[in-house]
Amino acid sequence: MKTKRNVVIAALGLALGTALVLTQAAWSEKGDQPFRLEGTWMGRMTGTTTLEYTLSFSPSDPSGREASFQVSAVEDDDPTLGGMFPDAEYETGFMGQAVVTGPNEAAYTLPYYGMRRVGGVSQIVYIAVDSGTMRRTGPGKTEVAHYVAFYYSNQDADGNGLPDKGQAPFLCFAATTIDTRLPLLPPCKP
Repeated sequence: MKTKRNVVIAALGLALGTALVLTQAAWSEKGDQPFRLEGTWMGRMTGTTTLEYTLSFSPSDPSGREASFQVSAVEDDDPTLGGMFPDAEYETGFMGQAVVTGPNEAAYTLPYYGMRRVGGVSQIVYIAVDSGTMRRTGPGKTEVAHYVAFYYSNQDADGNGLPDKGQAPFLCFAATTIDTRLPLLPPCKP
């Protein structure tokens, strides 16, 4: 009796697995792939600024719905924020976390810091937090709504690298970028 039950369970499992594979294959052929956070992307700010960057997502879970990511700006930013922080010498790397929130959307947070060197020791001058949403607009394309908040270093009393709860930014601005997944390109022919 136990063997017969095991055979029935195995047959149901095989049928379910086959149906899942066929459904996924049909879904993929339509180009209706789920929104996954992975790979290398290139981005450009819309409007008059020509800020360009690359970013690379590394999935944090097998589904690709959560990812850590790193951004590399193509041009140097002004770490002084237009002279507001004349002692800021450089900005740290840009690393964040993103989570898929819907079929074509994700939310993210990306902190970074304005820094200075004092006697060979690096000190935080200000904290910047870029949070927003990514919306898939087509295959390999996303539109990103950025909301960048700036905080003074003393707004992080607990020292965890993020502004404390209830702290208001001294500066906040919004921007939009268009990101494109890096395609494979054929090599040149010498």
